[in-house]
Amino acid sequence: MKRHLYSLGILLATSVHAFAQAPEMAPSPGPSIASKLEEQGKMDYLQVTDLRATKRDNLLRIQAEITNTHAGNQQLYYRFKWLDRDGFSVWDEEPWKPMTLYGNQKQFINAIAPTFKAADFRLLLQSPNNTAN
Repeated sequence: MKRHLYSLGILLATSVHAFAQAPEMAPSPGPSIASKLEEQGKMDYLQVTDLRATKRDNLLRIQAEITNTHAGNQQLYYRFKWLDRDGFSVWDEEPWKPMTLYGNQKQFINAIAPTFKAADFRLLLQSPNNTAN
């Protein structure tokens, strides 16, 4: 019996040591920013530099950081398309919302899904200074 416990103790110690030496697993990257955007034309001076989504109180909450890389002011129009788990629209089309970004400015867009059915989204963007596709 002592021999069995001794062997089990050595096996356990070896396993713990091997586990401690194992490299940490990097978290798998989430969806890219580009996969959540629908740009109408190529935006030359405006970029979405950060995009975060979380579910709180069972509602999807979005925060997007928009950066103006130009020294001049840029006009942006945006709206959200709210989707269910299968990619179907779950809300009526929103009106375009205007935003002015001053030269080299960063600004946030914050949104809360209008329905509990929204599990995903697309951020639609357009700017008068866009280059046509």
